[in-house]
Amino acid sequence: MTALEGEAPALAIGDVAVRHIRLTSDGLTLWLGDRSGPALPWDGVRAVTLEPPTTRWLHPAVADSFGPLLEGILGGGLSDQPEAAPTFPVRIAANDGGVVEWNVTQHYLSGYRPREVRATQGLLEYLVARAEARVLLGRPAELIDRISALVRVRPVIAE
Repeated sequence: MTALEGEAPALAIGDVAVRHIRLTSDGLTLWLGDRSGPALPWDGVRAVTLEPPTTRWLHPAVADSFGPLLEGILGGGLSDQPEAAPTFPVRIAANDGGVVEWNVTQHYLSGYRPREVRATQGLLEYLVARAEARVLLGRPAELIDRISALVRVRPVIAE
């Protein structure tokens, strides 16, 4: 999750430089970089689930830094074909029974820590269930700080 401040504050899921979803007090919108796409209002959403890959690394950036280095040393070198940026699905179940799937770009190639995925999923469930909580999306940096504090309560070794 990324806090987007400014005129249109939002909480973003996915890499904001590429494909991501912005959560605002009004609803969810798919974005590609700085261009907005389809939007869904909260009152039409029954559930939101995400399926990002997970990693057991203490921090995914470590795996993203050393993984390609080790692959280059042990795996046979560089590919001349650039790979597409990895994505993961976010499924939005609508009140009318339909399901919309938007793929968002990952921040980390190696995946995300399981407890951060659980915290994000829990927040999504909370926002869908409680309309009054969506006002928190107007101050996304504060919301991220609160969630980060809750996620840090358990030591990493307890995962």
